[in-house]
Amino acid sequence: MKDRIAEAVVQEILQRGLRFSIRDVAGALGVSTKTIYQHFESKEQIVAYLVEQAVNEMRECERDIMADPELSTKQKLFEVLVTIPKGYAFGDLRSLLELKQMFPRQWAVMDEYLQMGWDNFRLLVERGREEEVLRPFDPEVFIGMYVGALNHFMDARSAVGRRKPLDRVLREMVGLLLQGVYTDRDGGPAASEEGETK
Repeated sequence: MKDRIAEAVVQEILQRGLRFSIRDVAGALGVSTKTIYQHFESKEQIVAYLVEQAVNEMRECERDIMADPELSTKQKLFEVLVTIPKGYAFGDLRSLLELKQMFPRQWAVMDEYLQMGWDNFRLLVERGREEEVLRPFDPEVFIGMYVGALNHFMDARSAVGRRKPLDRVLREMVGLLLQGVYTDRDGGPAASEEGETK
């Protein structure tokens, strides 16, 4: 039942954002609010559960990318940088902004992943330098630019954040950032105007 509740909450977030109510979720599932509270003590606990799931999904996705022998270092670098939760509970910039504003404790968990989960990136940068597909650069500067750009797009005043889904924004942003660190302009993923990889 816990997973059914979580799935229903994801659908509510997609429709209403994080302003959904427990009553909305119960109605969608055809159960009483009491049933929801048997599994989650509060709306905050539901959101915390979804954040934990999202972070775990992103970590698992990164592990799969790193272990994929079919991907080049450049491809792995691109894919690691555009990894988002598969469930899309937080797959758009609006929901991330609402998480930050309405649920600061839960946002702190997501933010810690965004700030600290860079080990695979650093490993790939080192590998890319050894393969001479990346020019020398300070990974910490790149990380600062990535996090800064993502925070900018999450801002409620950002026109881009209001009109494009998170996966498209990330693909376009990462494509542009990576072009500056490649040693050549061929062979790496690049973002088109539509935010898709070529």
